[in-house]
Amino acid sequence: MLDTIFKLGNKKYRVEKEWVENSSKGLINNISAISNDKKGNIYVLQRSDPFMLIFSQDGELINKWSNKDIIDGHYFEINSNGEISVVDRDHHRIVVLNNRGEIIRIIGNSEEPGGLGEPFNHPTDISTSINGDMFVSDGYGNSCVHHLNEFGELIHTWGKPSSEEGNFITPHSILVDQKERVLVADREGNRVQIFNKNGIYFKEINNLFHPMNIYEDNNGYIYITDQVPTLNVFNPEDELIGRCRTFGTHGHGVTVDENNNIYIAEMFPDGLTKLVSI
Repeated sequence: MLDTIFKLGNKKYRVEKEWVENSSKGLINNISAISNDKKGNIYVLQRSDPFMLIFSQDGELINKWSNKDIIDGHYFEINSNGEISVVDRDHHRIVVLNNRGEIIRIIGNSEEPGGLGEPFNHPTDISTSINGDMFVSDGYGNSCVHHLNEFGELIHTWGKPSSEEGNFITPHSILVDQKERVLVADREGNRVQIFNKNGIYFKEINNLFHPMNIYEDNNGYIYITDQVPTLNVFNPEDELIGRCRTFGTHGHGVTVDENNNIYIAEMFPDGLTKLVSI
């Protein structure tokens, strides 16, 4: 059978749909997000039990985490200290775990969801700046971004339900990039807006259809999945350099390892696609 080969910018990739070992496939159920740690391990968040699956880059299952109270993880972040912050959407909170899957703190209160413009009301994603400040997209019950300090205390909120610059319809994913800019995927707004950390609007990336997730690799390239479905890659100057389809219905999550391999968490149906750099 012929390999599927495609190009993004000046790099070529080979599609591996079956990179996860067969014995682990039965655990995959209701995938939501994907990321990788400093050791190159691939973390897969899902809205089922176990809520987190951890694979090697070769697809071997290393670990799995269960917690009956984490059932609606939407996106997550692995910070420089190895802590994993899971956005527990329908519990209106951020659950922070250590690298053994143990809860070390919780930001937010599942019994006290925020009102309009208040944290949190069905949040979607989190990203941390160099100084430890957290930026949370509050995207289903709210249409805003919350800027928190390292202790989880609110510093600033911006955005309201609107298609105007600086506002959002559904802020679905967020990224603080290496330039300390805040990129927000406004899914139903069909754009990614770019701000400084004070919420001042810079510009936006458009020509996207329902952008889903944003990821930045070690070289400053930005990867955005959308519901075309495509994977869009931008250089550090925010110029589009390549697109490909995501080989599933929706690429809900994307990450890139240190070898420039791309991993896509797909929904409807569930799938974990590896795009191998060649």
